[in-house]
Amino acid sequence: MIKPIRTGLSACVLGAVLSSLCLLCRAEPGPDLYCGMDAASYLTGRFEPEREGCFVEISALGIPVMGGRQYLRREAAEALARMFRDFRKAHPGAEFVVRSSTRTWGHQKAIWEDKWFGRTPVGGVRLNKTVADPAKRAAIILEYSSMPGTSRHHWGTDFDLQELNNSYYETGRGAVLYRWLVANAGSYGFCRPYTAGRKAGYREEKWHWSYLPLAKRLLSDWVRLFKDDPGKITASDGFAGSESCVHLAPIFVESINDFCR
Repeated sequence: MIKPIRTGLSACVLGAVLSSLCLLCRAEPGPDLYCGMDAASYLTGRFEPEREGCFVEISALGIPVMGGRQYLRREAAEALARMFRDFRKAHPGAEFVVRSSTRTWGHQKAIWEDKWFGRTPVGGVRLNKTVADPAKRAAIILEYSSMPGTSRHHWGTDFDLQELNNSYYETGRGAVLYRWLVANAGSYGFCRPYTAGRKAGYREEKWHWSYLPLAKRLLSDWVRLFKDDPGKITASDGFAGSESCVHLAPIFVESINDFCR
């Protein structure tokens, strides 16, 4: 008698292989992480988002903004639009406004140098008149502001909400927004990088949120490109006081909430 061939296991394996191949055929290609530009330029904000097809003006998606046009990467903007709509359904009268989103190298340099040269007071004082030591002046600015080339805002993944004051998010309308975001933002892909309790880096920022699906990849590449030689950040353009603080860049870039990695 000829014994039948036992094909059950082989059929299962073959089916799994075919199924996997079908999934690969249907899989969408991943986004161009750097919008066609080189990684170093993108990661340090040396581009204009309004000229890049992978960025969108977020007010066009119905998101309230403050202070002119605001841009984010399309994936982040679409996720933010969904989150905003759902928040408004839950809290029709509550405030939700994007104050700041993508920043170029030039924009971040202006923020930094306005503080460095005393054009923008920090803590009510003009640092150029009160803090002569460049390392100490940089340390004060770094409590809340990034050096050019090190800001997550360069990446098109991060945004700030309406008030740059932690106390706003502890009472009233600000608390309504903050509590909802803490409970729900993760389901849209967002996390808060600058939480309380970290041992280094910027102070807590309850207003700052980041789109993790893109930001975690960009963070990994920033570390790969600049951690061992942060001086490369200023290779084509410098900023005031860079020689006193650029070596600290990896500490501030990497000192984030573990859930944002």
